[in-house]
Amino acid sequence: MIRLPAATCVRLTVYVALAWIVGSPTLFAQSSSSGGGGWQADPELIESLSKKRTDFNYREQNVPDFELPDPLRRSDGNGRVQSAQQWSQERRPVLLQTFRDHVYGNRPDTEFEISYEIVQEESNAFDGTAIAKQVRATIDRNGKSLSFDFVMCIPKSERPVPAIVHINNRYFLSLDQILADEDPFWPAKTIVSRGYATASFHTKHVDPDRRDGYDEGVRALLDDGDSDPMSRWKSLSAWGWAGSRVLDYVLRQDGIADSGHAIVGHSRGGKTALWAAAEDERFAVAYSNDSGCGGAALSRRAFGETVARINRSFPYWFCDRFKTYNDRVNELPIDQHDLIALIAPRRVYVASADQDLWADPRGEYLSVVSAAPVYQLFGKETIQRRSMPELDSPRHTEATGYHIRRGEHNLKHQDWGYFLDFLDAKHN
Repeated sequence: MIRLPAATCVRLTVYVALAWIVGSPTLFAQSSSSGGGGWQADPELIESLSKKRTDFNYREQNVPDFELPDPLRRSDGNGRVQSAQQWSQERRPVLLQTFRDHVYGNRPDTEFEISYEIVQEESNAFDGTAIAKQVRATIDRNGKSLSFDFVMCIPKSERPVPAIVHINNRYFLSLDQILADEDPFWPAKTIVSRGYATASFHTKHVDPDRRDGYDEGVRALLDDGDSDPMSRWKSLSAWGWAGSRVLDYVLRQDGIADSGHAIVGHSRGGKTALWAAAEDERFAVAYSNDSGCGGAALSRRAFGETVARINRSFPYWFCDRFKTYNDRVNELPIDQHDLIALIAPRRVYVASADQDLWADPRGEYLSVVSAAPVYQLFGKETIQRRSMPELDSPRHTEATGYHIRRGEHNLKHQDWGYFLDFLDAKHN
């Protein structure tokens, strides 16, 4: 048994990169201009989607002008953060708490017990190249418990390897299933063949992905009834918390490196991956695939899915205070580029799909670009070009990466390949 606490006015013009390079404290406005060059949305797709969902914007020229909060603006309003130390000690803790209070909620500081049981094991998985286990995690508190399974694969390697924790928001892939066939949503055999350990769990087993699922999930087990109801954690934060509990177990296994671990998610799982990495600094890399609103996409762009729409459709994903911004998104004290900045100086990879305009690919990309000033404090090379890359042409730097793939809203073998290439660049 282990006893643990549960809580463990920028205007982006074509001159934005230059302004950051020279360290200008001026805030630049985001205009609706696409910036020229690189990927552009298919006009026929824009027309089709605009006719189907008339209440939502799919046209770049209709993106409103807005001001992004400056991630380096000091919390007392007196100037900007000037050093990595200042960021880590002063600005980052305040920004992290702001996200807890206004977007994702505060994880409760409730004591609990957790145990892990191996329910199935294969010592010669994937033609003898890996050890694979299906493990059951059980969380106990005050005589009540909740269990969820995850599957873990560790390559038989001469040196310790980093692990990739996968948040599966679609279905649970059992040990028998991954041994029988490769699933592109979590291609465990491919990941192992590239020299990484990996583990995957299903979100619904931790906190049910539905409006009426509270009583069946980990939040009901661990919630503090005396906490602020407006800022209590919801499902996204609970799923991220579970990713950390999976990592707890993985780190205790033979053959696992001390550092370099990643967390990966698609769609709502991609939102979760970014927040999990912000909360848990043991994750050296966060990969967010097609995460859209509340994930990598800038909320203020009001392109595709909006804050109001996501809160109406999924009120159990974000804390209740986030809903108060449905009709006043420009009053949010943060935007999603700040979430990516919270992961600095660690690495972030964001991916989009060209048919998935609902997730606002350009807004996802601009979040990565807009986080660059924080990474620069640490001397890290990041993506700063405002124009997007072409389709199927990954853009990788030392600390950030991005690609936009042809096709629909999905996590595919192609996406995994680009991401693993990004990871490899760090270890070679």
